[in-house]
Amino acid sequence: MKLLDFSPRPGGSRASFSAYVPGTDLATFGFAEQFLVWATRAMQAGFDTGIARIRLESAFAAIEAPDAFALHQQFLGLLKIEFGRALTAPCLKWRSLMADEARVLTLLAEFQRIVAGDSKPASSLPGPLLQTGQRLALTLAATGLILQPDNLKPQTHCWTEAMPTLH
Repeated sequence: MKLLDFSPRPGGSRASFSAYVPGTDLATFGFAEQFLVWATRAMQAGFDTGIARIRLESAFAAIEAPDAFALHQQFLGLLKIEFGRALTAPCLKWRSLMADEARVLTLLAEFQRIVAGDSKPASSLPGPLLQTGQRLALTLAATGLILQPDNLKPQTHCWTEAMPTLH
């Protein structure tokens, strides 16, 4: 079964360029992306209740973003409504990016660009999703969790240029 790249609902989002490609190995991403994928998987797997909720809240508190936990939970709930189905939730140990996770990261990266003033809001998104996404992006950016998709990263090779030359 092919997954839709857009919401089939009237006035829903249309297909757009994705900054994150499904199937990409998670090890290629930075901490911000890996943390958000882990949190998304944990919340979709039902770990946002009971004892596991305390661990999730502690993880968000450890990165100094305790408010981001509730915002992320609300954001995923609004996406579930927008998609018209539950987001896919693979095992927490799954090593590659799933399509729904790629959409979550792409939206949050876009929201961070909007908050930074580098982009304009997508008008096709419903107001609550847009507001919650921007608040979540702002909260994450304030704690230093900046999403940097591969296609938006500056193409520099700092590591090789910084290496000393042996004679």
